[in-house]
Amino acid sequence: GMPQLSMRFMAIKDARQAKLARNIGISWTVVAYVGAMLLGLIGLAIFGPNALPDREYVMPATIMKIFPPALAALLITGAIAAIISTADSLLVLSSTELSENIIKPLRRINDQRLVLRQSRLLTAVLAIIALAIAYLSPQKVIFTLVSYVWAGIGCTFSVVILLTLFWKSFHGRAALVAMVSGLAFTIVWISTGMDQVVTVKLVNFFFTLTIAILSTYIIPNPKEKGSV
Repeated sequence: GMPQLSMRFMAIKDARQAKLARNIGISWTVVAYVGAMLLGLIGLAIFGPNALPDREYVMPATIMKIFPPALAALLITGAIAAIISTADSLLVLSSTELSENIIKPLRRINDQRLVLRQSRLLTAVLAIIALAIAYLSPQKVIFTLVSYVWAGIGCTFSVVILLTLFWKSFHGRAALVAMVSGLAFTIVWISTGMDQVVTVKLVNFFFTLTIAILSTYIIPNPKEKGSV
């Protein structure tokens, strides 16, 4: 469901590269998620449930506790590099979307050099806005926004992408209903405090999947009626 990764898959040239990308992507995902869970369990065993002022610090705190300072610094730097890489991809993706799909059609720009300069300018502007929000906003605001994004967009889009790839009956109207329902469900679930009981990232995936399946059967597919 992450757009920066979806765009990389869209750039794959042939089926052979697609299979290789699939294998690498799945393998890395398994390693990353298992590693994250193990890191949390190790941190819980070392520090206890309430020892750290913020649970988000469990990774650097655990690494600094286990490894020598030089190696710990190297490992933490690697994690920061991965974060910066993701932020960079999202900035480029956002500026490209704004430039190519919104500003370019409205202004009817055909000069590719002008489009490139415009995209670079938008990237810089978005980076400044992101830095300002991160600097001025309280810490929990960023965490809450990330929760909304991962659950409301990531989980929802992942359902749409999976059904689009593996279910021929799934169509655009059902996808739209699923995305809107998943986003609304995320807002309601977090706002009512239910996220403290069961994480919305887990619940929303199955909720959106259910809505998508029901919508596919209930809402008629316009292509089956011969319309575009």
